[in-house]
Amino acid sequence: MTSVAPTICRALGVRLPSSAEGSPIDEVAESIYQTDRLAVVVIDAFGVSTWKRVKENTPAFNRLRGFHGTVIRAVMPSITPVNFATMLTGASPTEHGIRNREQPLSKETIFHIMRETDMVSATAARAKSSLGILISPHADKPGLAGSNLDSDVTEIACRMIDEDVNLLWVQFLDVDDASHAHGPHSHENKDAAEKADANLKRVLEAARVKGYSAMVLADHGQHPSSDGPYKGVHGTDMPEDLNVPFLWASNTELGEALG
Repeated sequence: MTSVAPTICRALGVRLPSSAEGSPIDEVAESIYQTDRLAVVVIDAFGVSTWKRVKENTPAFNRLRGFHGTVIRAVMPSITPVNFATMLTGASPTEHGIRNREQPLSKETIFHIMRETDMVSATAARAKSSLGILISPHADKPGLAGSNLDSDVTEIACRMIDEDVNLLWVQFLDVDDASHAHGPHSHENKDAAEKADANLKRVLEAARVKGYSAMVLADHGQHPSSDGPYKGVHGTDMPEDLNVPFLWASNTELGEALG
């Protein structure tokens, strides 16, 4: 996860955040290098193990994976605010210190770096999400869905793309919600993955039209719970929680992937 911020900075042609510890993923530079428009979509809790179980429900994700993809590892603890802080700063949890979404993120983020070159950042998030509370205050154009529905997050994302921002960061939470409530192996989770894929397709289609490249990843996965109030949980160092997909495509490749 510490490679995400350096990879995005390389794609945008800007310097790394001062606390970044990881290195850019070299493969990405072969497709995306010094673009001025990039959409980053995070499908919350969509770990590799979950994707393998719901493949028949995620055609857009599958087509994108057919172009470029790798597996990265979430940082510990494998929960959303910790990993979002790492994604945006490139710093490990011991360095950025974030453990919950109400804490202030004091480290330099990608959004701060972009302002040095007059590039504009935006988010599309549920108002009560980690992206909404922890990260969006640092963006130039925070897009928050007060309804806390992914369908409205999608509408905000498409609007931000129409405004030609340089970096758009999106978070979808339907899969995480369904996994917690019904378990990552449930029929409900498959339905949630199908909805997330449809929302992803809408955002990627809008991005393609406006000249954006794209990156798609998850912040963590989930595993079935043996007890407690939730049927799906995360936060451990189990492979189901740690191993997440990281996909990318240039604008040209987006056109080919989406048909």
